[in-house]
Amino acid sequence: MAPLVEPLRPVHTSNGLLRAIPAHELSHVLSISERVQLIPHQILHECLVPMDYVYFVESGLVSVAAKVSQERFVEVWLIGSEGLAGAPVVLGAGTEPLHRRTVQVGGQALRVRTREFREAMEALPAFRRVLYAYLNVVLSQTSQSGACNAAHSMRDRLARWLLFARSRLNADDIPLTHGVLAQLLGVRRASVTECLEQFEEQGLINSKRGQITICNSDGLRGICCDCFRLIDREYVNSSLGAHNDVWYASVQNTG
Repeated sequence: MAPLVEPLRPVHTSNGLLRAIPAHELSHVLSISERVQLIPHQILHECLVPMDYVYFVESGLVSVAAKVSQERFVEVWLIGSEGLAGAPVVLGAGTEPLHRRTVQVGGQALRVRTREFREAMEALPAFRRVLYAYLNVVLSQTSQSGACNAAHSMRDRLARWLLFARSRLNADDIPLTHGVLAQLLGVRRASVTECLEQFEEQGLINSKRGQITICNSDGLRGICCDCFRLIDREYVNSSLGAHNDVWYASVQNTG
């Protein structure tokens, strides 16, 4: 499905990466951008298909999934208003990504053509530094998430995922079904439902058809493994977190 596009008024952005660059560089990036609607289930980048655009997410949630069999993908990281979809382009890699990027929660993004994005990286030093800092965060997230998936329980992983989604959406309401969560985590739907029911009995969440609401984020952190705090500390230490007030406050609360 083709995204809906509207003319960009270059006055504001809620994307954490773009907020971290000086005004004159931001003005240039906005001048080569267009604001688009992100539609649930929309595939921004398909596995091994050339990427025409890079997306700076302003709202919504995008999952990045690795192919593990002919028809099966498992999530390896999440993107919200803190980041961008199209990280391999930053390194000058080929534009045929190994991973699929899919919109899970609708929102908006600023998209830039791949060629113009690379030209902007070459011309804008602060923009380039911010993107490299973000790549370090992505590498930390993927490696720590891989270790978490191998070493920690389904309960820990689900709690971590919910906290990540909350940070990236800047909201307690996560409009996803149990089936989608199971697919993202690479587990059975029944396992997700069982864990969510336990969380609900503890007063941590409220789950209804098509939506999970986090009622007690501190309690959820209390039962989560340390991986959530480690990954988000990396984000804050990179200096990017200071440009996302809700994210920074969320991480500070982890103690």
